[in-house]
Amino acid sequence: MLKISNNSLNEIVLGQKKADFDDVTLNNPNYSLEFDRKHKTQSDSELITVSSLRNCDEFCLNGKVINFSNLEKFLEEEDPLIEVSDEENYFYIFPKYNLVLYVNYKDNLFLQILIYDESIRDLYDNKGKKYSDFQKSKLKNLTLNHDKLIFIPYKSIGDFELNCSLSDVIRKYNISNNVIPKVKNIIEINNFVLRFDNEKLTEVTIFNDKKVELAIYYNEMDITSKKGFAELLSQNDVIERTKSKYLFKELGLVVEKDLSEFRFFEQSLLKFWANLHRPITSW
Repeated sequence: MLKISNNSLNEIVLGQKKADFDDVTLNNPNYSLEFDRKHKTQSDSELITVSSLRNCDEFCLNGKVINFSNLEKFLEEEDPLIEVSDEENYFYIFPKYNLVLYVNYKDNLFLQILIYDESIRDLYDNKGKKYSDFQKSKLKNLTLNHDKLIFIPYKSIGDFELNCSLSDVIRKYNISNNVIPKVKNIIEINNFVLRFDNEKLTEVTIFNDKKVELAIYYNEMDITSKKGFAELLSQNDVIERTKSKYLFKELGLVVEKDLSEFRFFEQSLLKFWANLHRPITSW
């Protein structure tokens, strides 16, 4: 296991001169060593960063094992700086430990673990935003930045993919506090309600609040507008459920006639909606 302690990574200590390292360490393919350029003689150059080039799923920091079962708790406690790459991997910078983690959540891997010397602290400590601020902005952006949602029947609505896991949604949007204690399969976020069955996302309900400008597009039609919804009705088979709802079986969609509410559901819920003859109890 990779071990970090006392300004060292696997006993490779920062600040040492290049001349102090043997060829085996300098040429080890598992590590990347970076030396400063302040010295005229290359052998006098000092080690300023060392990083692991091997993917791993855990490491030890000052005697504490960090892995993907406790990573979120560690992030909340330490509140590091954060940047997100174009590949949607995460850089976490911990000034307290002179530590950088490059994290791939999709595969639950630490792609790179790097420690840096005090002499170059400014290169790292001024990057990104605080983890806590980033999490708050994600929750805020869940509605404010989703002024246009693309709907793909039985697959997704906006960024929400049907059948994605409850844990992935909670992590992505930092919404553990939004889980309703007595109904653990329901999450409420502003004008979104998410339903989970067997910890998989099966239904997304959106309340079309007039105060929030929100457009839902299907095949380039804004189905939240009267014109777009009329077009949707003309192009698809529809079943009237109760006196107030329309069911689009081919789309996995239930809509209130006054366009105040849209429910997008996964294939397993089709039978439920097709057999429904009375209004559903509100959340």
